[in-house]
Amino acid sequence: MNKPTLTLVLAFALIAGAAPSANAADLKVAAQSAVSGFQASLTATLEQMGVLEDEHAKNTADINQVNLDATAKATSSETANLLSVSNLYNPKISASNALITSAKTKWESVNQLVIKDGFGFQGNVQTVAGKYFLCPPSTLPNGPTWLEIVKRNCNGGSNAMLGARSTKGTAGSTIGGEDWQKGDIGTLNTWDLNQAVESVISDGYMVPVNLADFDSTRLTIKNETANLNSLTGIYSRAKAAVMTKYDIAVSVINAATNKALDAEDKRYEQALAALETKQAQSEAFVLAAKRASKDYKSFDKAFSTALAFEYNRAQLTQIVDLPWSAFTTLRSLSSLAKVIALADYADAVAAKYTMANALKLNASVGNTFAKAPTFVAGVKKAKAVYAKVIKS
Repeated sequence: MNKPTLTLVLAFALIAGAAPSANAADLKVAAQSAVSGFQASLTATLEQMGVLEDEHAKNTADINQVNLDATAKATSSETANLLSVSNLYNPKISASNALITSAKTKWESVNQLVIKDGFGFQGNVQTVAGKYFLCPPSTLPNGPTWLEIVKRNCNGGSNAMLGARSTKGTAGSTIGGEDWQKGDIGTLNTWDLNQAVESVISDGYMVPVNLADFDSTRLTIKNETANLNSLTGIYSRAKAAVMTKYDIAVSVINAATNKALDAEDKRYEQALAALETKQAQSEAFVLAAKRASKDYKSFDKAFSTALAFEYNRAQLTQIVDLPWSAFTTLRSLSSLAKVIALADYADAVAAKYTMANALKLNASVGNTFAKAPTFVAGVKKAKAVYAKVIKS
């Protein structure tokens, strides 16, 4: 029988379930062709799954590479911007530090005041001298018999008697301490003069030994310290702005990457689920076709029977594999015993499949499962694939 004639016979057999003009050899070939066709469909599905896996891996890698490239660009931009900010402010900060260091060194040689009035306004000369003048060093040689007058109050005292030694003294006599005297030269312990110190100077009670250098040096330290603080603050804020800009850029990049990856994963999972469903159908079709081939003379009936049998068996297995919590009454347990018996019978039939036994199982189950939309759709899909096979 030529191929066009065989095709018509097979089509009629599929639709009507009978092919009186076809001989046994033709029907056997048709059954084998059906198995091959369903197997080819399964193979194609598995190949599609492989293509999907490769495509997903590539898309994921591409998205991650875009993230790496964008992050690298943001990092490069941050590095350049930080270098630019550093080049702008570090020289200024270094110059300011150098001026302060130089001025503080000079201050050590010009930080002396001469007392012109030992009392001042309400004794403010003694108050300022006692708090801001360094204690004078000793001028006497070491020895237990040497004694000297000490200042009553001064800054940084180390003498056990009254806190410090003065430059005055008379050997063999001890005086409990003296006030700062007119004509004494005191050395200030700070360049940062408060209002009290500035008042005694402006009122003339104390006078800088070197007025020009005293004022210029002190003001240089004061002004340059303020300038340094300002530069340091501006530099710190400029760096923070660059790093914040980088953090925002990376956050945007990562958010876009995650969105793209989520979209790709969703696409992949949906496509994979569809292919897995198609794979399961194709595997069911192949198994049903192989079983039906044993009864190739009535292949259409045998195929439909095998397809329904495997579906019924799968549904019975799902029920008997449910946890005990799914069964809450004695009646449900009684029904479960019947279902278990059917499931065990189905497994036994599957181990040594015959169409007759499959028909018995299907008859016992009835259309409980066969009327489900998924099964109806599967049968329709099987007929569509079979029709395609016999036309090829």
